[in-house]
Amino acid sequence: MLISLVIATLNEAKNISSLWGRLQEVAGSMPQHTLETLFVDDGSTDETVSLIRKLPVTTSLHWKLVKLSRNFGHQAAVSGGMFHCNGNVVVFLDADLQDPPELIPKFLEKFNEGYDVVYGVRKNRKESLWLKLCFAGFYKIYNLMAEQPIPADAGDFGLISRKVIALLNSMPENDRLLRCMRSWVGFRQIGIPYDRPARHEGVSGYRLWRRIEGALDGLFGYSKLPIRFAALIGLIVILTGFAYLAWVYCGWLFLGGQPVQGWISIVTLGFILAGANILVTAIVGEYACRIYFQAKTRPLFVVEDIYLPETPDAPIFPLKT
Repeated sequence: MLISLVIATLNEAKNISSLWGRLQEVAGSMPQHTLETLFVDDGSTDETVSLIRKLPVTTSLHWKLVKLSRNFGHQAAVSGGMFHCNGNVVVFLDADLQDPPELIPKFLEKFNEGYDVVYGVRKNRKESLWLKLCFAGFYKIYNLMAEQPIPADAGDFGLISRKVIALLNSMPENDRLLRCMRSWVGFRQIGIPYDRPARHEGVSGYRLWRRIEGALDGLFGYSKLPIRFAALIGLIVILTGFAYLAWVYCGWLFLGGQPVQGWISIVTLGFILAGANILVTAIVGEYACRIYFQAKTRPLFVVEDIYLPETPDAPIFPLKT
């Protein structure tokens, strides 16, 4: 069986050699399968591309390199791998060895039991405390808001069958988050817990703003709740204004008081109304912005070149363009 490994890379020159060595060990433990390793380079500026092109291949482990024209983001690179892979099943993993390739045989066992989606669940994360809190907060907020929840601490690392890959490739949206799309399509799914180690070498090329962008894509791309929350905020502010007005005039009519004079009440209500208006406008703007970019129908990524090993030992599979 042909197994495609989709690996998005961004300045991972320090990890390519170690990653390939571990993949060779995994391939050696599964002689009945062939591993097609599909690297998708997301605009690396170091030696990542040249190092990948020098990797040795065998009949059971070879590579294909899809070089994007610039940095389009991790999820766009993952989507590029989905569009260009040929395997009966597809395994997604990172190049920094935080996703242990040694779990691939376990994923295959579950696939042979009839599961179309097998994903890794991170039991322990060797990351900073603030990142752990951010990730935990994202999963909690997302599952409170989304129509279809996703398993907590389940990232992109996992195996997906060919029929599910075909469905994911047919989905036209630009706001793509693999773990959310994978959960939305359904079919039989199961998680496998594992300890997530720290990066093997170097630092992540995907900075904080990229992580925030991905979180917003997940929250606004797979949930109607934010827009309904905005409507609720507006309703609460309106009711608060009427309640305040009723309280003032009831005090004047029945308690003999005088309406509150001065700027305090005006300024307070002004801030409340302005803040609510800005919040609601921002939420509506998030949806409008996504509709705008979706309507442009631009491609998710642009392929600059596709490289194959220059050796007779590499198996020849159909080249998708």
